[in-house]
Formats: sequence, structure tokens, C-alpha cells
Amino acid sequence: MVQLPRSIMLKTKTTLPASPSTSVRRNHLLEQMDEGISCKLTILCAPAGYGKTTLLSQWAHQQSTRPAWLSLDEMDNDLIRFWKYVVHTLSESCFPELAERLEPLMGAISHTSIFTFIDSLLYELDTIQQPVFLLLDDYHAIFEEQIHVSLSYLIDYLPYHVHLYIASRNAMPFATTKWTLRGQARQITLEQLRFTQQETASFYRDAHGISLEPKQIDRLMESTEGWVAGLQLAAISLANPVNHDRFFDGFNGSHRNISEYLLHEVWLRLPTDVQSFLLATCILQRMDAPLCNRVTNQSQSQQMLTFLYQQNIFLISLDDYQNWFRYHHLFGEFLQGQLRQLDPQKAIDLHRVASECLAERGFYDEAIDHAFAASDFPFAARLLETNFPQMIARGELSTLLHWLTRFPRPSEMLPPPLRLLSAFLQILCGQAEQAQQEIPSLEATCAAIEDPDEREQFLSGLFFVRANLHFALGQFETILSESDTLYKKLPESPLFFAFNYNTTEPFIRRTTLGIKGMLSPQTEYVGKVFSGKLVAHGWQDSLFNMYVIQALAEGYYEWNRLEDSASLLEQVEPIARRQKIPGLLIPCSLTKAKIELATGSPFLARKIVEEAMETVQIWSDDYWLNPLRAFLARVHLAEGNIDLATEQLARLPSFFCEKPAIQRELELLTFVRYLLAKQQPEDTFWILDTLKLASKREGLLTSQVDIAILQALANQQLGQTDDALAFLQEALVIGEANDYVRSFLDDGAALYPLLSASKLRSKTQSNNKSISSAYVKKLLDLISKKESKRKTDHSSPLLEPLTGKEMILLSMLSQGASNKEIAEELGNTIGTVKVYLHRIYGKLGVTNRTQALLKAQEISLMETGPTSY
Repeated sequence: MVQLPRSIMLKTKTTLPASPSTSVRRNHLLEQMDEGISCKLTILCAPAGYGKTTLLSQWAHQQSTRPAWLSLDEMDNDLIRFWKYVVHTLSESCFPELAERLEPLMGAISHTSIFTFIDSLLYELDTIQQPVFLLLDDYHAIFEEQIHVSLSYLIDYLPYHVHLYIASRNAMPFATTKWTLRGQARQITLEQLRFTQQETASFYRDAHGISLEPKQIDRLMESTEGWVAGLQLAAISLANPVNHDRFFDGFNGSHRNISEYLLHEVWLRLPTDVQSFLLATCILQRMDAPLCNRVTNQSQSQQMLTFLYQQNIFLISLDDYQNWFRYHHLFGEFLQGQLRQLDPQKAIDLHRVASECLAERGFYDEAIDHAFAASDFPFAARLLETNFPQMIARGELSTLLHWLTRFPRPSEMLPPPLRLLSAFLQILCGQAEQAQQEIPSLEATCAAIEDPDEREQFLSGLFFVRANLHFALGQFETILSESDTLYKKLPESPLFFAFNYNTTEPFIRRTTLGIKGMLSPQTEYVGKVFSGKLVAHGWQDSLFNMYVIQALAEGYYEWNRLEDSASLLEQVEPIARRQKIPGLLIPCSLTKAKIELATGSPFLARKIVEEAMETVQIWSDDYWLNPLRAFLARVHLAEGNIDLATEQLARLPSFFCEKPAIQRELELLTFVRYLLAKQQPEDTFWILDTLKLASKREGLLTSQVDIAILQALANQQLGQTDDALAFLQEALVIGEANDYVRSFLDDGAALYPLLSASKLRSKTQSNNKSISSAYVKKLLDLISKKESKRKTDHSSPLLEPLTGKEMILLSMLSQGASNKEIAEELGNTIGTVKVYLHRIYGKLGVTNRTQALLKAQEISLMETGPTSY
């Protein structure tokens, strides 16, 4: 599989603007900005032209730690795009590895909430030692509610050394009172941003070299009310050789009215060639000389941009080299108004030229926006048709869907594949009901396609979209009935049937396609029959089918149907390897390894995981190494080899367990098992509590069961039986509803006493009807059967037999060896030896070495002699 492309990030959006030479240093405001370092959030809120961006950049330039800067615009109203830019600018400023670490997790937002991603971002930020400053400029451009909610969540949990600064024309679209009351938020308002009389005098004298009388400064202050943009406009006019008194004669009214006067005053005094340049380029959100040359149809744009910048004609540099610029928003809006009044058709023509130029240079997002502004819908459709695969790969689904829904008559203006794509994106973006309304129109379109090959291709894609729609709506019977309507083989749609559902999860059952752990005879039947339909129509090797089969295989494992699971995995693995899909290979490999563990072959389980690690390294996809290492550690723990488990866990990222995030569940739950193996149950509680909250938020049934079981085992180690039984009941309630088996069986020996107590308790409590005794009895019988076989295999009367290393330890105990002597002989630390002894005592049901030796003699355990390991 081709590696998914990284997002195309515009450098100009994340480059700290240069501090203008004409800006006045506003020390009292800079001090207030400094005070923001003591809290989470600082807000600069005022209308356009009050110097918010200038103040932000001034303050940023004086920091010893480089702040992360992000200039926002309307195109950032895409949840994934917004957070990718946040991660990108943080990576540039203070954490070079951040983008690489978090890029794969963005793909998981299709089956987990954005909060799970932010948990991971917070975890990474928590590892940074120095202060972190994130500056968001022009936040008023953001109207997407999900972004507001997710940013508020980030602020709630920001580490103490991370500080967020937001500049906006509008009040924050989320509540900030709670942070203000706690002293965690500060606000710089319009009143504070107004220029004082002293600052006004300094602005004209020092920044512009204009000497004004006190009464003239008073007149400016009265009319502009300290509005910085108004003062700047007046400075541009006053810089020309005119009679100042005459200028002030026309200076009447409040600053709301005076702005138009000043803009016209500046505009009318500009040379004709400059006016022409400004009108032609005002439609551009950002510009450089080649783009300006194209829209102005001239070759001297670089000189003109340099002139405008030097003359302070409201041109803002967007990079360190003064290659890219934008107009001050207020001035740009004025120019666009002038253009509409003078020549409306020219504005349309300019947008079309800009669109073509930007598309040729590879700036497709901006090219598409200009095509829409020009009402050039055919060109917009061509651009989308050419570039939507890259956008899907980048995960910017909301932006793509927004564009597809901007066509006024989509059935006429969009080619059929794009209409099909639009419906699919609606499903992925949680708008399944809207997608359902499009189905009749898409069916009519399909029937009207004359070319048979094209019609069959469209029908194939339509089947895929409808199947995903019914999965999303839980309409399983409809999936089967509709699949019966296809009576012949159809071609695989290259987009849809090769769509990669998984980029982050080690098990498909945790994803939306795996129904987040829900199991029932109905879901099994639907999965089997649906996969059969895909095979019957020639789609047996499609990723769509492979993910369905993998989800079935994981379900069979949970139901303890190990042979059925292994059989399905044999179908998945070759396709995953041939197409190089780690999101399919890793779940397949881990499920195979679990089967080997369940059947008593830890050596084969290790081999499978190690081969998977080698493969993903060859594929240069190191993201998957951490869950694989964690599972390898789990295999070592199952064998009782704590030292090797320690080695694997030590190779995971530093502090991976200090801020638990549900996306690292496999690693964290392995670490919890490691702590329990070392008899440290107290250290597991906060990890499990944090994960449980996230698992409930995401609706992950598998996670809730695994976490509750470990909570039960931790409390059992502490002798807190009532709490342990309460947690076990949580797991049993979900387990019985979905007929889970392996989740309990894999920890069978340790869970057996609790399950037995749970069964007895349910008999004595008549009001406890949430768990049937038959279900608990089934689990107990399976555990007993499993352990009986193990006892036969190992000739051991113990419910949980001693491992080879534990047998060696027991033999050395019988010879009177001290803990130190045992440690030296085995090459372990004394602490590790103590851990092993505790495990031995637990399996023998004793509390010290003397009792252990007596118990071993009593059950003739020592007669077998030590076993090599």
C-alpha cells in the first residue's frame, strides 16, 4: 500500500508575522500578556483594526521560547485540518517529533471521538519540559461547533506549562467563566486596546515622522476613539503633502463613520497603477509575486509588493523573507467592496484566473475556493475529481464534504462518482440520515448511465455506500436483503473497496466497523452472509471484505471458537501482506498470537509478534511497534518471565503511562498486568480509572470489560473482596449481554475465586438479576476444564502451575539458598527474586518460604525436580 500522504501545510499560516517597524511598543499591554503565563488562557477580543495581531506578534518576538503561531481562516473549519495545523505549529516551535507521533492518530477520529486524540496531544505536551505558548490569531473565522467544543476540552486539561493565547473579533463561542473564576483565564478587551493620547502622539512622531499639534491629536483621539486602524489610515493620508487643517476639516463623526472617509482618503491619493494593482489582487487571501503577476497580467509585482510594504499600505508579511503577503482584513474588505462597485464581472474573472494559477502550482484547496467564488462549477468539479483521494488520505473529510455540498445543483453539476463520494462522506461524518435521503437520486442516476461498464462501476460503489449506510444505522437485515439484489459479479470500485478503515487500532473490534465490541448471533450472521455476498460478486480480496472477516475472526476468538477464528485469519493475512496494510496485518497477527497463547504455545505467539514487528519496520511504519512490543511483554508475563516483560516495556516511549489515553490501551493494560505481576495493585487504580472514563465515552465494550476485570484483580490482591466483586459484576453484565468468554478465560486462574464468589453471591441475593448463574457457571466450567488440561500437561495439582523458572527457584529454596544467592545464580536483582517468590507463594496458597517447601513436599511437587526454561 502506498504510504498515506502527509497534510499539505501552508508555511505562511504557522510563521510568526514580523513586528512592523511602525508599531508602538505598548508596554502596559505586553505586561498583561506576560501575566498570561501564570494561567491557561489569554483572550484578546476586539473588532477589526485594534492591533490584536500586532500585539500578539510583538509579545511573541520578545519570548525566549519560540511560540507556536497559527493564523486561522474559514478553510480551517474542518476538525481534522484545524488540529493538524495546531500539531504542525507546535511541532515547528517546540516539539519536532510531535507531528510524526500524532499524524497516524488523526485517522482514528473516524471511529473515536476527537477527545481521544486530544488526550494523546495532552499526553505529548505533558512530556515537554519548557514553557509552551500556542497563539491562535483570527479565531473569529472558526464557526465549526466541534472545533469549539474540542478546544474547550483542551483548555480544561492543559498542563500547567502550556499557555494558550487567542485573538478574535468576537467573544469566545464557549464558556470561559469557570477558568476566569479560578484565575486560569485573562482577557484584554477593546477598551484596553485603544491607543492612549500618549501612544497616539508617539505613533505619529516616532513611527511616521509626523509632527502634530496637541489639538490635532485630540481631534484624532476624539474621532477614532483610539482605534488603531483609523490612526494608521490617517497617518497614510497625513504623510502626503497636504494642508493638515483641511484634512481635519473633513474629519467628522465617530470612528464607525470616519473609517470610510479615511479609506477613501487613502485610496484616492494613491497613484492609478497602485490602485489597479490593489483592485486586481484584493481577491487573494494570500499572495506572492508570481500569483500577483498572473492576476494583474504584468511582471512587476515584486516591486509593487515591496513598495506597498515599505509605505505601510496595510500589507502584512506572512514569512521571514517577505515573499508572501496578505492585506489587513479591514483594508482588503474595503478593496473588495470597491471592486464590486466598479466592475463586478472583473471580480469573477480574477477569481477564475487565481483558481487556475493556484491549481497549476499545487495549491488545490485555495484553487477550489476561488473556483467557487468565480461560480466556475465545472472547474471546481474537475479539481475535486482529481484531488479528492489525497484529501481523503489526509483525513480532511469535512472540508471535502463542504465543497461537494456547495454545488447549487449537484445532480447536474457533479459527475456521478463525486455524488456517490458525497453520500459516503456524509456517513463517515455522522450524517447517515442525510445520506439516506440521497440514495433514491443515486439509484436513478445509476439507471440512467448508458455505458454498461461505467454503470457497473457505479453500481459497485453504490452497493458499498448503501452497505456502510446500513451498518451505520444498524439496519443489518436490510444489508442482507439488498445484497441479494446483485445477481452478477461487478468490478471493485477502486476508491471504496480499497478504503482503509483502520490506521491506529490493534484490534478491529474496537472500531466502528467492529461495532466497538458488540457481539450477537445476529451480528455474526450478518457478517458471514455479507462477506459471502462480497465473495460471490468477486470482491473477496477487497479491503472491505478483509476488515469484515477480521472483525468476525476477533469475535470468534472472544467466543472461544478458536478454530473458526484461525480459519478466517488465514484468509486475511496474505491480503494484508500483499497490499501492505498494517491496520489489517497487526490485528490479524495479534489475534493469531492470542490463539497460540490460549492453546498453550507461547513460543509460537512470540514468533508471530516478532515477525509482525519485522514486517512493519520493513514497511517503515513504526507506529505499530509500540502495541506489538506491549503484546510481546504480555506473552512474557503469561510465561511468568517478568525480566523479559520489563525489557519490552522499557522500549515503549518514556512516560507512556503517566497520562493514560485510550488510544494506547493495549500498552497501558499490559503495564497494569505487569504491575499486578509485581504485586503493586495500588499503582494500577488511577490508570484503570482514567481509561474506564474514556472507554465509556467512546462506547468501547471490549475495553470496559478488560478494564473492569483488571480492577477486580487489583482489588483482589489487596484483599478488598467486595470492591473486586463489584468490578467483576460490571464486566459480567457486558460479557453476558455479548456472550464474552475469552476476556474472562484468559485471566481464568486468577479470576476463578472471584467468579466462584460471584456465583455464590448471586444465589443469596434474590434481587441481583443482572447476571445469570448459568453464564457464570459456564465460565467457571471452562476455566476448570482449561486448568485441568494444564494440570495434566504439567503433572501439577495446582490450579495455576509453576513456570519453569519458578520451579528452579523452588528447587534452590529447598537447598537453603538465600534471596541474594538465588539472584546471583539466575542473574536477577533481589527485587525480582522477591516478586517471583510472591508469585510462587500465591500459587501454593502460602505466605513464606517454609510453608512453600512444606506445601511442595505435601503435593509431591519437588519430586519432579527443576525444569529448564
